[in-house]
Amino acid sequence: MPVELSPTSVERALALLGEHDLEAPADVEGALELIAGREDEEAPVAVSRYDLQLFLWYQLPCKLLASLEVKRAVAERLGRFLELAGDGATAYAEICTSGQTTAMLAAWEGEAPVAAERLRNALEASGLEPPDTEVLRWRSMMGFEEARLRDRVARELEQWVEGEGVDPGARGFKRRQRAFVTEFLERPQAELDGRAPLDVIVEERLESWARDGGAARREFVAPVVPILKTPGAPDAGDPLRTLSWLLAEGEEGIGLTQTGALNRALVRASVERFPAWWRMEMGPPHREDEVTGLCEVHDLARRTRLLRRTGRTVATTKRGRSLLRDRVALHAAVAPHLLAADGFAGAVQELAAAALLDGGPVVDRDELLARVHAAIVADGWNAAGEPPDVRDVHIYVWDAVRLAEALELLTYEHEYDRETHTSRGELTVTPAGREALRLALRARAVD
Repeated sequence: MPVELSPTSVERALALLGEHDLEAPADVEGALELIAGREDEEAPVAVSRYDLQLFLWYQLPCKLLASLEVKRAVAERLGRFLELAGDGATAYAEICTSGQTTAMLAAWEGEAPVAAERLRNALEASGLEPPDTEVLRWRSMMGFEEARLRDRVARELEQWVEGEGVDPGARGFKRRQRAFVTEFLERPQAELDGRAPLDVIVEERLESWARDGGAARREFVAPVVPILKTPGAPDAGDPLRTLSWLLAEGEEGIGLTQTGALNRALVRASVERFPAWWRMEMGPPHREDEVTGLCEVHDLARRTRLLRRTGRTVATTKRGRSLLRDRVALHAAVAPHLLAADGFAGAVQELAAAALLDGGPVVDRDELLARVHAAIVADGWNAAGEPPDVRDVHIYVWDAVRLAEALELLTYEHEYDRETHTSRGELTVTPAGREALRLALRARAVD
């Protein structure tokens, strides 16, 4: 169990330690600053198993610029101090000189990736490392509030594991551990002004996302941050009905051609079901690649593992069948995949999504492209020292538009003037489309 050492017991233990080892008190006081944040000699020192493990297995070997022998000496001195301090700290002394600590110190002298993997395994085996949950995945680079709350849940995990004698190696422990952390994240707490830790972390991540990049990007995304903070309102109708239709067809399995494409019968059935996918005066389509909307939906279903190919058949997965019966959950699961994950494509599509979400229901195509292009250039994107052309931006914006149109999240109408050889286009976002854009941008900011 975490222990709190009084200033008197700390002073007494340091004095006893220094009687036979003059360098020991300074080493231990430096260690206590990292373990417990002790800056005031008059304040008590809180020591937890989690913080002690993190110090011995990561901070000591990585932050102390000294030989392995010196690092082992610091660990041993800290162990003797804990034995002398009493107040329950003696139970932690053996961690300092354990074989696991000795091995971890030596591991960091070699390949860092190997040592980092050993550290993760050791912390997870202790049962005190807060795991990722369905509601939150911890980031490697955390904001102040997230780091503080992660430390808090680690301490509560320690109290639960040690106080109730929970065995981290027992069957079902990881499930119980995730449930414990989820309950902590979702529980409103007085010290957070009645908010749940999850809400605090999400807000911090949103604000960090809004500050990323240059001034042009920040000006673009600032108006949508309040939208991302508010709960969504999924369409009460049937959002993603094109994807739902394909998943329903896949429950019995869909035959594929020799080239791995969807069979002709299904291709023709798709344009009968969704006439906007095809101009019927051209006659029926023969191949999947002739029907852009079907290609987009099929590719999305495969990327999100809602459909899986086995031989000459593609079938709906267990997850796909589950989401097919929960349309709101399907909406939430698919939305993050509407935008490219990163790089230039991700930056362009993020800005386009923000513009569509911030704009009215109808957005002029050329104005959208011009705004996104200007922001991308101002933000410093370039290739071989040259800023991107508006055509480069158009390519990636239209990748996202094609998919959204195939999912009936927006409609695109355009007119071509033969006399002036100019065209005009308008994008209209549906209610389901607004929710999808909100979820997609929120996932980029928060996940």
